[in-house]
Amino acid sequence: MKRTTRSASPESCPADQPLNQDHPVNKTTHAIEMETMETALAAARVGVFELDLVSDTSNVSATWRDLMDVSSSDKVDFQAEWRKRVHPDDEMVIERALADHVSGRTSHVAVEYRLRSPDGLDWLWMRTDAQTTRWDAQGNALNLVGTQRDITDRKRAELALQGSEKQFRSLMNNAPIGTAVVSLEGKWLATNAAMTAFVGYSEEELRCTDFQSITHEDDLQSCIHNVQKLLSGEVDAFKIDKRYVRPDGEVVWGHLCVVLVRSESGQPMHYIAQVLDITENRKLDFLRSEFMSIIAHELRTPVTAIAGALDMLDLACSSGSIENAQKLVKIAKRGSDRLRSALEDILDFEQVSGGALSPNLTETNIIEVIKEALLKSQTVMDKHRASARLLSQEDEISCPCDPVLLDKVLKHLLSNAAKFSPEGREAWVIVTKCVRQISIRVKDSGPGIPDNLHQKVFQPFWQQDTSDTRDQQGIGLGLTISRRAIRKMGGELSIKACGGSGAEFLITLPAYPSL
Repeated sequence: MKRTTRSASPESCPADQPLNQDHPVNKTTHAIEMETMETALAAARVGVFELDLVSDTSNVSATWRDLMDVSSSDKVDFQAEWRKRVHPDDEMVIERALADHVSGRTSHVAVEYRLRSPDGLDWLWMRTDAQTTRWDAQGNALNLVGTQRDITDRKRAELALQGSEKQFRSLMNNAPIGTAVVSLEGKWLATNAAMTAFVGYSEEELRCTDFQSITHEDDLQSCIHNVQKLLSGEVDAFKIDKRYVRPDGEVVWGHLCVVLVRSESGQPMHYIAQVLDITENRKLDFLRSEFMSIIAHELRTPVTAIAGALDMLDLACSSGSIENAQKLVKIAKRGSDRLRSALEDILDFEQVSGGALSPNLTETNIIEVIKEALLKSQTVMDKHRASARLLSQEDEISCPCDPVLLDKVLKHLLSNAAKFSPEGREAWVIVTKCVRQISIRVKDSGPGIPDNLHQKVFQPFWQQDTSDTRDQQGIGLGLTISRRAIRKMGGELSIKACGGSGAEFLITLPAYPSL
């Protein structure tokens, strides 16, 4: 008859004997072969059993008893002993595997499960492989013949490896540094969130490409050269700074560290790469370089002019030439003004770039601030033979702002309008108030700013004309300082597309304090 609830562990019977029990007669060839097999199985620590599914009796080998740590002299109900020791989570798995086999759904039983050790302190892993060898006329399984092996060491190693892989995956996924597994051909096999965020591709998109495709062309050969050194065994790992190209064309810098993972036999398997985003550091390095270059010119030149003019003034005064002395004083004055302006911009930039500046937001009449800035800008307007006026339908428009910072921003914008407007032309400061914000537009009549430069003009030290002979001198910090100052007040400074001549800068400030 069919049995679907029997376990794969044999049950003892009164005449429980080894399967190849010797008899006090001359051994036949078959008996010798059986004895040899029993010896081999014992050496391999493989227990053998036969379970009679009709009579519920079983024969087991000595090795099976040894695996179960049951002495040959012990009279034990093996079935009860096994059920008592099997792990609760595994019992159903074993029963299902046995039922599937004796019902004909599977060709054999193959199951791994846990048994409590005899001292009750540990769990041992066992593997049972069994198969029916006899059936009745109706096709019902009559017996089950199989083996049982202790696989504790292998299973623990597998579980430890799975734990290590899980831990590695967790560390990789949660690491703040971009991490990836890359094939020997350069294909992206696995990436973490930090890596996808850095390169700007999703994990699915990266799987369809390789590291060569997103490496900046100027850095590709250097990277490939280091990979070849890694494959040849010349180095165990390499570190380089390289550029990556994002899908939108933006170039970012990464500090790349690559190691090669090899098999136990020493064959290369794949790479593990980690990338630290150093884009901002590179930008700072560039800014430092630009800063030193500009400072070398913008400060050295006026200082040289002042020193030279004063030296000559000293000589002119000694000879009594008042006219020459006045000319030299004017030269020294222009140089000192230029030097003072550069130093003030540097100090302002340091304040608005760091965390030291906290804007003093007070309810302020914007119209009064603009009038004061226009008055202070009159000198520079006169110098460039330009003018500026305020256009507003109201005499009072109030909002929370820092009047000192706003005054500084307006003077920068008005100074630019004066410098770049043709002689005799007028600039305008136009103020409007909406429900949620106040807009201040500063528009000039100059050549305007191309659309592709609207963001670059706000970068520190940026100059459209980098020559020493450019018409308008300066260190390129005015617009950077202005935008950061407005943002400190919760607003924004941008450039409006005019569609014609002239540049128009737009200041927007919140009409009410931020909650």
